[in-house]
Amino acid sequence: MSQWKEVKRDEEEVEKPTFWEPAALGETLEGKYIDLEEDVGQYKSKLYTVRTSEGEVKVWGSTVLDELMRKVDLGNEVRITFNGKQPSKSGKNPWKDFKVEYREKVD
Repeated sequence: MSQWKEVKRDEEEVEKPTFWEPAALGETLEGKYIDLEEDVGQYKSKLYTVRTSEGEVKVWGSTVLDELMRKVDLGNEVRITFNGKQPSKSGKNPWKDFKVEYREKVD
């Protein structure tokens, strides 16, 4: 009887997405806004995809980010800056504040 052989996945095919999780005040993500997914995950969040010089980066939406990104069209260059965490009115979980800037695509 022959030996068992393990079938391994091709690491190049199974590319895990990179997520942007800013921690420091002033951190930025800059690139082309290429995709928006809605109702993702257990909290039915929005998930934004930005193509940067290092590859595609995904960003989880939040109340603040969703409101700002609503005004940016797919295909535009976008720069998202993390402005730190702000205290919530209830005093519980602080919320993340962002600044969003964009440049319209040139055809």
